Amino acid sequence: MPDLDDRLRNFVDFLGTQPMAPPLTYDDVAPGMSRAELGISSLNILILVNSYIEEKASGKIALRPEWVPLLDDVEGILKVLDEIDACAPAEV
Repeated sequence: MPDLDDRLRNFVDFLGTQPMAPPLTYDDVAPGMSRAELGISSLNILILVNSYIEEKASGKIALRPEWVPLLDDVEGILKVLDEIDACAPAEV
């Protein structure tokens, strides 16, 4: 698993590509922060996770209900992104 800094960078870099995400920098995001503190609504985090799935896994996996409670803080969001990365088909 990548270290925390790499995981945070991956998250912030991804947010920078999404039109509905707030303009955040790496310095704006810390592991203990809530999704709301980042300015991301509950609907937008679901849209962002779905977009991440589309980008990283070509839609081959689906948003899992057990992920929803994890999406309230940065640590949980990073766990979900890690799971998506682990489930994504390997590039050939």
